[in-house]
Amino acid sequence: MNLQRRCNWLGLVALVCGAIAFAAWLRPGWISESRAGFLSGIAVAGGAMWLVMRLMPRWWRDMVEDDFSSAAGRAYRREMLPGMALYVVAVFASSWLIKHGIDSLPLRACIAALPGLGLSWVTVAMVRYVRRVDEFVRRIELESIGIAALIVGQLYLVGGLLQLAHVIAVRAEVAMIWVFPLLCLCYGVVKFFVRRHYR
Repeated sequence: MNLQRRCNWLGLVALVCGAIAFAAWLRPGWISESRAGFLSGIAVAGGAMWLVMRLMPRWWRDMVEDDFSSAAGRAYRREMLPGMALYVVAVFASSWLIKHGIDSLPLRACIAALPGLGLSWVTVAMVRYVRRVDEFVRRIELESIGIAALIVGQLYLVGGLLQLAHVIAVRAEVAMIWVFPLLCLCYGVVKFFVRRHYR
């Protein structure tokens, strides 16, 4: 199945999840609020990904299709998907276990850090992918990751200065948990411009 077809399936899944979440909003009690929220998240994320793929220029879609169908891309997905599955399961399991009360601080720390195993797996898969690709693709990947890291680092530095000046008030756990997702988001956006630069 090519990337275009997978993208269409993703759009369909997002639409179905959104419809179920909307029905749950119209008829409270039909499904639990947490499940409705989870379905809403899938609908928004999947719909956004589908929309981004539709709005991207043709050269970007062709590049993504090439990356998706390459041997390195297939190997990356094979290695990365189990790590992401482990991460998702660990997030839900650790949240449930912590919510139901664990008194031992070391045990609570170990359980809270469980999702990090999945992310470590994904990180290793990403490093292996970068080592497998040709020099041109490796240059794009490394530039994108480097620039994204600089942007996120600068954002957090400015945020810290604003926090010290009592201009903003962000809880530490919220600020810390958004570092990796922001890095991934910046990497995706920066990669578009880096790739366009080398067209």
